[in-house]
Amino acid sequence: MEELLQVLLDCRLQGRECVMAVIVKVDGSAYRREGARCLIMPDGEVTGILSGGCIEEDLRGHAAGVLESGEPCRVFYDFRAGEDDVWGTGIGCNGAITVWLEPYAPSRFPGQAERILEDLRSRLLTRNAYETATVLSSTDSSVYPPGTRLTLSGGTLSEKPGEVRKAGMAERRVNGVRLELLVERITPRPEMVIIGAGEDARVLCSMAKMLQWRVTILYHLTDKVSRERFTDADEIRIIPRLAFEQADAAGKYVVILTHNLELDREAVRRLLPEDAAYIGLVGSRYRLERILEGIEAEHHSFDRTLLGKLYSPAGLDIGAETPQEIAMSIIAEATALRNGKSGGPLRDRKGLPLPISARDKLVAHGGQHGK
Repeated sequence: MEELLQVLLDCRLQGRECVMAVIVKVDGSAYRREGARCLIMPDGEVTGILSGGCIEEDLRGHAAGVLESGEPCRVFYDFRAGEDDVWGTGIGCNGAITVWLEPYAPSRFPGQAERILEDLRSRLLTRNAYETATVLSSTDSSVYPPGTRLTLSGGTLSEKPGEVRKAGMAERRVNGVRLELLVERITPRPEMVIIGAGEDARVLCSMAKMLQWRVTILYHLTDKVSRERFTDADEIRIIPRLAFEQADAAGKYVVILTHNLELDREAVRRLLPEDAAYIGLVGSRYRLERILEGIEAEHHSFDRTLLGKLYSPAGLDIGAETPQEIAMSIIAEATALRNGKSGGPLRDRKGLPLPISARDKLVAHGGQHGK
């Protein structure tokens, strides 16, 4: 979303136009779901991804028509035919996708362009969840023209038991006008607090920022904590040494990366009672026991039942060794926790077929000679 917003701001500054493409409906399986976006420039350059490349080429032609007419449109792709029948490419998505295209033309349509910008800004800056809607069609376009943005309340998205929908189409009557809407549930960006200033902290900061997390570096004053070193951090907070109660950890994902026993021990002691979404401590199990023994030696009332909130060693078990691999494993673990997933292989997920090896296929068909 940040990249899309930056491209739109550049277009406004340079007097250029583009088209925003949004998936508004998916039937069956598809590479991406409702709410996914990309921007298509007049020269065909695409920022963002909707399908892994199988519809972007065709969308370029429709985008040119949208820029010429100045009117939004919908494009429907049905990949549920035989796998060799779709453009002769064997896409095999087994789904149907409806894409909404609307022009972003600051000079010709400044009001609509500003609404698109403000919509993206709100998504990036919000600290509270909300529902927003884009008008796709209206029984009175003089009041609610297509492309109008609305902020909704009351949970417009219908859900099945156990399902949490992030986006989908809905109909709603507003001020007597019947509207067809793309409704999206916007949640605040996840926030990560990194306690540390080493190379692995810098790499983790950059990787989390790339995934659009809001990142705070928290540490005491040293020459390693600087804006030049942590260019991707949203915030750098300098605290007194050991004053980890200032971390403001509630609802956030905290990663302790100090590589100093005293600092780690105090960070764990201070933060475990807090209502953090995740507390990850980098280091071995042996090191963790030394930290806990030190806490108990100094603070006899330490409650070990709180350790269920602590992830140490932090990260998924992928055999990580380099700072980049360690950062990837930590973010993967935090993301899995945030999404309520186990972090295991997708092939083991209930309801998905397990892969069959070539040898198993051969046996299933009666052996090498079909016996």
